[in-house]
Parts: sequence; C-alpha cells; structure tokens
Amino acid sequence: MLFFPVCLDLKNRSILVVGGGPIAEGKLLQLVEAQARVHLVSPTLTATLQKLVESGTITYRCGKFEDSDLAGNFLVVCATNFQSVNEEVAKAAALRNMLCNVVDQPALCNFITPAIVSRGALQISISSAGQSPSVAQRVKREIENLIGPEFETLLEITSALRADFREITPDYNTRRDFLRSFVDSEALDLIRQGKVEEARGLGQRMLNAFIHNQPHAPLG
Repeated sequence: MLFFPVCLDLKNRSILVVGGGPIAEGKLLQLVEAQARVHLVSPTLTATLQKLVESGTITYRCGKFEDSDLAGNFLVVCATNFQSVNEEVAKAAALRNMLCNVVDQPALCNFITPAIVSRGALQISISSAGQSPSVAQRVKREIENLIGPEFETLLEITSALRADFREITPDYNTRRDFLRSFVDSEALDLIRQGKVEEARGLGQRMLNAFIHNQPHAPLG
C-alpha cells in the first residue's frame, strides 16, 4: 500500500497518545515540538513523560484506553505492546473517521510517520510505506551525511530574498525563476566555505540587478 505524503500543521490541535513507554515517548516529544496539545492515556509512564505531566506540558489520564478518550481529538497515535489495545484503538478511530497511527503496524494505520532529516525549517521525509523502518533509517543516515547544516543557512537567506521579492513583483513565475537562479548560484559553495555574508551579498546583488533591469513607467 502506498501512502500519500503530506505535512500537517498540528499547532494547537488536540492529539491523543495511547501508551506510556519509550516508543510512545518518542512520538509524543515530536508532537510537543510541533506545538500540538497532547493528551496521554496509559497505566504507566516513563520518567520523561512524568516530567512533562508535572510541568503541565501535556495532560494525562492514568488508566487503560477507553473509546471516550478519542472525543475532541484531531488524531490518535497508539504505541503499546498489547495487540488487543492497538486493534481496539484503530477500530474506535475508524468509526469516528479519525486519523490513526499504530506504531509499526501499517495495517492498522490510515497514516504513518516518516523518518525525518531536519535542517532548521528544511525537513526531508523518508518513508518505506511501513514495509521496513530499518531501511528508512538507513536512508536517513545517508541523507544526513549528504545534506549538511549549510542547507539551513541557504534556506534562511533564500526565504529572506523571497520576502523582499514579493514586494517587487506579484508574478509567481518571475519569483520562482529568480529564486531558482540564486539557489543554483555559487551561494551554497560560499556558505560551505564559511562565507555566509558573501552569500547574502550575492543574493542582494542579484536582487538589485533584477530591479535595475526592470522597465520603468514613463514620467508625465
């Protein structure tokens, strides 16, 4: 089964996590980083999860999963060692037409979470469609060696240029072509050499050259 890749904005959305072990902890920390409002249900907690509860970062109900736990939530992530619980959560979520991820059991999921390589706002997702997380992790390590922190800097400079360019022209194709020319320039090589300000200057010179070459309306 192939999955449709998508990035979700979970900021301030209510998310349910079922399970309190190390795997649930890892998923929950990602959700907290995404600024979701996380509610956790489990009879037990890891030390890290306990601290998150005590700090008020997440809400918590001590006990076994109940169908009513799904109420008001956008999606559910289930990470338990009990197959009966995993199946119960998946079935209850399906009846509510909710997004549901059961860790390492794609047959019970209607969405899966990929391995992620992050370089600031740049995110690269790697998925094996649930067939082999080990292969996805291997690919992740390969990409981490290939895509370094210089791409985070390139993204930051390009984003600033994009904002400036929006004030110059509303035309999407023109902006796209200009930004593509900057990204394909020597900017990345300059950043890799530690010449970040020179890369910024290159972008500014390219922007100034574009403005200079634009036709101006006649006076009068």
